[in-house]
Amino acid sequence: MSGDACILDVCQGAKTNGCRNALSISSRFVAGLQAMVGCAPCPEAYSALGRPLLHHERFRLALSACPNGCSRPHTADLGIIAFSETEVLRRLCSGCGACVCKCPDDAIALAGNVAAIDSQRCLGCVKCVLACKNKALSPGAVRYRIVLGGRLGRHPRLGRELQKRLDSASVVSLAGRCLEVYQQRMLPGRRFSDILFPQNYPGFPAWVFS
Repeated sequence: MSGDACILDVCQGAKTNGCRNALSISSRFVAGLQAMVGCAPCPEAYSALGRPLLHHERFRLALSACPNGCSRPHTADLGIIAFSETEVLRRLCSGCGACVCKCPDDAIALAGNVAAIDSQRCLGCVKCVLACKNKALSPGAVRYRIVLGGRLGRHPRLGRELQKRLDSASVVSLAGRCLEVYQQRMLPGRRFSDILFPQNYPGFPAWVFS
């Protein structure tokens, strides 16, 4: 779905919860992003051109309900990826290793015959939870990984990930700040990633964390 200045790509799982890999995403959260996209203003520098925005000139948000990223969040201006942090209930863990075998990211190992999750490798898909017959793995509330400044085209690059996972309200707030910067600072020939990372600057600008 799209407006004049902004595109929102939503994976099938976020639209209908009909995907077996999808985490549960609030329909209210999706509707809030849709409303924001629908009223996003055209960048000031483009308003005087008297033509529709080209595809690559429009701000693209991508929402994915799981780490598979079917909506291509890593190449969006703002990518939003659902994540659920899993807790190990040590008293219930039998050390069977079913979760170790099921994890697609090699994020689980047995330590002292109890499952241990590597938070740096875990992508929050909860496949381990579904594999555990003892219910020793407990999923947390859905939060979101954020990647910023991805792009396709002549000089493609993957977005850079924030180290902090955000709740839905914080995601909406960040999206609003991104759209405000896009509206004020975009120029013909410039990409949103050029605003975020001028001369490929390694850090995020301060307004990202406001």
